Amino acid sequence: MSSLQTAVVDFVRPNRRDRQDGLAPAHFTARLATDPKTRRDAFALRHASYVAGGYIDPRPGALFSDPYDDKPNCRSLVIYKDQRPAASVRLCVLDTDPAKTGWDDIPAAHVFEEEVAKLLADAPPGEKPATATEINRLVRHPDFSTDYELVFILFRFVSFMVLNDKSDMMLSCVRRNHMPFYKRLEFSSIAGPRAYPELKFSTNLMACPQERYSTILNNYEILNSRAVETGCYAGLFRGETVNVFGGK
Repeated sequence: MSSLQTAVVDFVRPNRRDRQDGLAPAHFTARLATDPKTRRDAFALRHASYVAGGYIDPRPGALFSDPYDDKPNCRSLVIYKDQRPAASVRLCVLDTDPAKTGWDDIPAAHVFEEEVAKLLADAPPGEKPATATEINRLVRHPDFSTDYELVFILFRFVSFMVLNDKSDMMLSCVRRNHMPFYKRLEFSSIAGPRAYPELKFSTNLMACPQERYSTILNNYEILNSRAVETGCYAGLFRGETVNVFGGK
């Protein structure tokens, strides 16, 4: 079992504040990358992570972005650990509603065009066209490459945003070594492997339908479905920095 898989099984809730080294617990905050500084932090985190992994060649300015970062249906989030940019993730929402201009394209739909189209077509009928949220650009700074708490913090906000958007399914193009982690989060393997644009690795399409969301949230308390109910992260959408675990 990999260290990441072990973290999924054995993770202890982060409201625990005992530290064996006697140091104060880390302070985590989160912010959507809607302002120039936070966007730069997101792009710098991606670049540092992908270069360290050998997935891209170094780029001028040490920043990594793509055209999806400017689309209305894509939002990046940055997690700060003690005020230092530590991790980031991007969520891209595919919504075929003709009233939503610019929401009909996500990266996964280019890599797995037929498979994504079928998933949407097979979604249970509802009052609106089916929607899918792709989780991509999930990275940690190399200095925090073994900090698995950050992975769960990122998914805490993924769950909050997916529930807030009422998305019918989550999608992710996943590297083979990370597939067991996603399977524990109720994702199923759909297709692959195939090359992912601009990155030097292949990915597999994985999906989690809406009917499995409650199982995930019940199994992993850190993902915290109550965040939607209480509105504790509502400030994100107003461009505010929010505390990950509450408090000042």
